Amino acid sequence: MKNFYGNFIGTGLVILCSVVGVFAQTTISGRVSDGVTGDPLAGVNIIVKGRVLGTITDTGGKFNLTVNAAPPLTLVLSFVGYRSQEIEITNANTSDLDIKLEEQTILGQEVVVSASRVEESILKSPVTVEKLDLLTIRQTPAADFYDALANVKGVQFTSSSLNFPQINTRGFATIANVRFVQMVDGIDTQAPLLNFPTGNIVGIGELDTESMELLPGTASALYGPNAFNGVLLMNSKSPFEYQGLSAQFKGGLTTSDAQGESYPFYSFNARYAKAFNNKFAFKLNFAYMSAEDWRGNDYTTDVNNPESTISLTGKPNFDGVNLYGDETRIPVPLPVPGYNALDLRRTGWREEDIVDNYDATSIKGDVALHYRPTDKLELLYNFRFGGGSSVYQGSQKYALRDFTQQFHKLELKGNNFFVRGYITATDAGDSYNMAALGGVLNERISPTATKWAPEYAQTYILARQGFVPGVPAGNDEAAHAAARAFADRDRPAVGTTAFNNLLEDVRNSYFQRDPSGAKFIDHSRLYHAEFNYNFADQIQFAEIQVGGNFRQYSLFSDGTIFNEDPDDGTDFERININEFGVYTQISKTIAEVLKLTGSIRYDKNENFEGRITPRVSAVYTVAQNHNIRASFQTGFRNPDTQAQYIFFPVGTNTLLGSSEDNAARYGVHKGGAWTRSSYEAYRASGGTLAADGTPTGGNTSLLVTDDVDYVKPEQLVSYEIGYKGLISQNFIVDLNGYYTSYTDFIGGDDVAAKYETVHQGTTYAPGTIYSPYRNSPEDVTSTGIGLGLTYNFLKGYFVTGNYNYATFDSKQSDGSTFRAGFNTPENKFTVGVGNRKLTKNLGFNLNFRWQEEFLWQSDFGDWIVPEFGVFDAQFSYRIPSIKTIAKIGGTNLFGKDYRTNLGGPFVGQQYYLSLTFDEFFK
Repeated sequence: MKNFYGNFIGTGLVILCSVVGVFAQTTISGRVSDGVTGDPLAGVNIIVKGRVLGTITDTGGKFNLTVNAAPPLTLVLSFVGYRSQEIEITNANTSDLDIKLEEQTILGQEVVVSASRVEESILKSPVTVEKLDLLTIRQTPAADFYDALANVKGVQFTSSSLNFPQINTRGFATIANVRFVQMVDGIDTQAPLLNFPTGNIVGIGELDTESMELLPGTASALYGPNAFNGVLLMNSKSPFEYQGLSAQFKGGLTTSDAQGESYPFYSFNARYAKAFNNKFAFKLNFAYMSAEDWRGNDYTTDVNNPESTISLTGKPNFDGVNLYGDETRIPVPLPVPGYNALDLRRTGWREEDIVDNYDATSIKGDVALHYRPTDKLELLYNFRFGGGSSVYQGSQKYALRDFTQQFHKLELKGNNFFVRGYITATDAGDSYNMAALGGVLNERISPTATKWAPEYAQTYILARQGFVPGVPAGNDEAAHAAARAFADRDRPAVGTTAFNNLLEDVRNSYFQRDPSGAKFIDHSRLYHAEFNYNFADQIQFAEIQVGGNFRQYSLFSDGTIFNEDPDDGTDFERININEFGVYTQISKTIAEVLKLTGSIRYDKNENFEGRITPRVSAVYTVAQNHNIRASFQTGFRNPDTQAQYIFFPVGTNTLLGSSEDNAARYGVHKGGAWTRSSYEAYRASGGTLAADGTPTGGNTSLLVTDDVDYVKPEQLVSYEIGYKGLISQNFIVDLNGYYTSYTDFIGGDDVAAKYETVHQGTTYAPGTIYSPYRNSPEDVTSTGIGLGLTYNFLKGYFVTGNYNYATFDSKQSDGSTFRAGFNTPENKFTVGVGNRKLTKNLGFNLNFRWQEEFLWQSDFGDWIVPEFGVFDAQFSYRIPSIKTIAKIGGTNLFGKDYRTNLGGPFVGQQYYLSLTFDEFFK
């Protein structure tokens, strides 16, 4: 009986304690004000540490909060421009708190999560990380906040369109940057069909952006295979913490020498968020932008001789940078000594004549629903939609027209875990390929093989012999001009009804169809599920977390870009690619001065062998606010979906995805092709190929077999060391250096098929030029140094600056045609000065960035990008009476047009005025 009563009483006490725990409540109220002026601060974020519970202050600075837990509790208060503060609550009924916040004057207080997937001081990050907080975003001297990334240390900013810039870090930049990952609230924003991030055309609106964190360099150990050269995390505002109505209107002008005149642009943003009893909250966002795009209208530079100082526009093999339809080399046998007929090309069409318009538009919006069933759990659903018109440039240029991308995300998160799943869906709309448009126009007017080329050859021979009036015998240049004029006689004049009707028909006909056109289809999907759990509450001796993900690419272009043909006579089928990854990380702090972190991840894609990517790092605190970091990282990248499954004739060649699943049927790999240079040398010697591919005539010894292997993942190993510290509380220094070695680097190369191939019922003759994706046998290394400085003066003045040095080395074997495509200047720097409170309401920010010339290498062509400098400025004025900030500014002031890459547009100037209203005047 004694045991019975003891157990009974013990059980009763446990139940009683549980009941008390369930019904225990703490009520807290108070007022928050400016520590100097005493003015109430509206919209201050107040959260309970260790929980997902929180509230904000009202217009009078007051707040009320109820917590289903007994004291002690810790309140964390944060507000834009002010130092965060923690308040200990020890009384279950705490009222009339009088809290004063101080303006943020000390640097280095930022908290980041991207480097380790846990919150940590930016000063103690184990790897280099850059953060743009809400104040930086607000003060950036740019017409679009996303352009602030151009001034960040280590970032290479490339523009293929006014509203479609691309960023890259650590070299090897491309416009379609498949080596970089961009996320919005944990959602990978890549276009599933081609794997490149879509910039911010379908991303996040300025009013809803809380911060951006950038990890330069590989992050595969925590973020997976595509995080090869870096990760950008864009974080939106929580509807619990940022409530009320905000709106922004921005308008101005764009102008450039290439445009020839000024054009208006404008944008509108709106955001509304509301929370109910700290349990349910929602937010709505909408953003729209419309402008006249920058123009790519270089019609005098030859892609194959971009540095020539002599005009080559009259040459028979001229291939203009922004001319389309002149890409294909035509094998016309001309019995003239010294002339290589393989270089003859059709007459190209000017970009401005065939593109439907230069509208650069973007429309994006989202709705988010958040529910907190307990103080430690939050469930949310987010629908995000974006789309617009722009220009994208890869191996060819594409006019994106009514392109759309939508996202659905469901997530459950707590203080130490999250589980999320999302779906990405894309639709190409009325988008088309510019090179295909020019090429198909030419074929519709005069088929090359059966009409244009024979007429050109016949006229050229007659003209050279003196049988064409006005052309002296033996005058090669005049003979070519006469031959081209005769072969082009059926070309309708630009702007005529005949031309416009034909152009519209080609634009609206699909590529690789009958009749062929320039339009393509993209109805692809990406399905992703992931989780992360931190054992901080369960394990004390170290910080341990685990995570994993599953992803499926579901690709469908209806045969216009990818090879969805199952090769069994049935209709096109979706290409599904499955992959998964798991990772763990453990961190341990020793003697409060040395933090060691180790991460390891395993990834498996169904088309490739599994890969393990470890990372080890150490942070040593030399003194308070002075830290030295070092890391060893590995990374890998699966070949992107284009490199696996594309089949896309682009005029000069046919892009061929080199996964075995796709390429085996064509027989080009594993010894089924010659090097392009040897094949052209053989043709120039008078050789031809029989229908079965047998070489006939000519010097067959010139032919060299190119044993192309199927593509596999590329890998890297990177070492980094750095220092970040505060000096005198007002001066922050961030210095880092890195060395990276790449193996199996994925690139492209041209080969000539030995045998006849068939695709979708179309026969491709022996000698067809293919561009398979392949791994380079040469190792590539890169080295870089980055230095960032920020100094705060008295009275709110600040000066920022950064310098970057980057170089690479490719140990190419003799005769190698591999192009590394580093595409990054060796030296560049940025300097800025500003004061957000020059007077009580007036602020300003001035910025100048410069980069030296560098070699640009891509499938589009090779070119030395000239050096350029860009000066941007903005002034802001606060209007408290209407809770509005007015901002006036301009970009590329006093500068000339510049280009960031071959084929890209000429970037000019933007002048803008914006008005931003916020209900809480945050």
